[in-house]
Amino acid sequence: MFIFDLLRRSAKAQGDKPAAIFPDARVSFAELDRRSDRVAAALAARGIGPGDRVGILCDNALPALVWFWAILKTGAQTVDMPTLAGRDVLQAVIDEARPKALVIDPKQLAKLGGEGGLELPGLVLTMADGEAVAQGKGMSVVTLEALEAEAETNAETQGSRVPEPAISPDDVAMIVYTSGTTGRPNGVMLSHTNFISNLEASNELMGLGPDDSILMVVPLYYIHGRMQLLMHAMTGGTVVFSAGFTFPAKVHAELVMTNVRGFSGVPYHFNQLLERSKLAAQPPPELRYVLITGGALAPAVLERLRDALPGVGIHLAYGQTEAAPRITWIGPDELFVKVGSVGRALPNVKVEILGSDEQPVGPNVVGEVAAGGPNIMKGYVSGDERQLGKIDSKGRLRTGDLGRVDEDGHLFLVGRSSEMIKSAGERIFPQEIEDVLHRFAGVEEVAVIGLPDEMLGERVVAYIIPKQGVTLDRGELKQHCLAAMPFVRVPKEFVQVDTLPQTASGKVSRSKLKEEVLAALKA
Repeated sequence: MFIFDLLRRSAKAQGDKPAAIFPDARVSFAELDRRSDRVAAALAARGIGPGDRVGILCDNALPALVWFWAILKTGAQTVDMPTLAGRDVLQAVIDEARPKALVIDPKQLAKLGGEGGLELPGLVLTMADGEAVAQGKGMSVVTLEALEAEAETNAETQGSRVPEPAISPDDVAMIVYTSGTTGRPNGVMLSHTNFISNLEASNELMGLGPDDSILMVVPLYYIHGRMQLLMHAMTGGTVVFSAGFTFPAKVHAELVMTNVRGFSGVPYHFNQLLERSKLAAQPPPELRYVLITGGALAPAVLERLRDALPGVGIHLAYGQTEAAPRITWIGPDELFVKVGSVGRALPNVKVEILGSDEQPVGPNVVGEVAAGGPNIMKGYVSGDERQLGKIDSKGRLRTGDLGRVDEDGHLFLVGRSSEMIKSAGERIFPQEIEDVLHRFAGVEEVAVIGLPDEMLGERVVAYIIPKQGVTLDRGELKQHCLAAMPFVRVPKEFVQVDTLPQTASGKVSRSKLKEEVLAALKA
């Protein structure tokens, strides 16, 4: 099966049902299938086909959705590019991926396509009039409207059938660039099979069907966003696109007014909804489930979420972009029984915990989390996945996460190997301390890092964002920690801050925090 088959099947089974609803537009499965067919035929007529790459540099909008499905239907590969990235990052992506064409919305084209802007490929595809930008750049700029009209003309003389691309399910379908928290972003090459295997498992575990819908608050260029889109394309469910997550109170209002049955977000989203909206006072009436990805909520926050959403199933998934993207899952039946677990491996996925000799260890022994299965990426665009140690000699994905698996097969993460703190001869994992601090009244967000110390090697330091209007007492924080953990793990400093650095996907970044603190200490 190919990814574009998901849309075709839902168009036949759920033709008139909305596939996507935007603040300013909506489209049914049948219309989205027809429009993307026309555009795919026109793209194929312009030489876009199997083996080609087409970049997508767009915010969430209906035209971007049409382009996405059309590109896949030609057999070409989509290259998702982050609209919030700077020029240098975007140019690096273009230089590495070498797309034959680029889909770019008018706002980005005006900003990046002129003199001194990006070196764009020869064919630029956009949503509205943008020909003026191409002057002197040697580009051919084609709008979506023009391409659809071109397809209509071609259909009258040549027929409207989209050429079936000569590709295999194991061929690359999408290239997704990681956020690059520990270095330069990497282009992850994912095949149709990578995604389909993960989608089938995820939808079955969560029990999703055609009656389900979800509020989308993340950009489609995140793997998280693409996964939400594709899960509902597979089941015939509807994706409702939010206006954005700038104001949590407005997102809560959207959850209430749109009557969606599902919501998925990273821990940041749930923390913000609990702190800065009326989620607990006014639970969305039709909400059936929520899904937490991109990291686990602290147990204390998870309990608050359960109390705020009585009767709503809480699911949690762990994974990485390189795993398309899910590795494990845990549902509401076990989430509060196996406290701290990120679940068992998805069907067809094998999770191993590797010791220092790179051999699997037994239950409850901490080591590096490795995963194998049909969801594991084809590799990086750069081809250096083995040199970077991301794929080992046995074809396993080396996640860089440290964890243990219990006797029931549940995975418990303890931190990143690169973020482990070595203090007074002891290995300390930041997440354990953060979970304890999250249980202290008045703490909204926290990040724990290790800083150089002549006596200890590294000292544990906690950076805390307090809840609005709260001033934290450091003595009380220390006593709270002493009651829950050995003295050596108790932070030596508690630093109250207004913000913490985040990755592009909204996770708190300990590595960025440490870089900033060390730079400030040297200044």
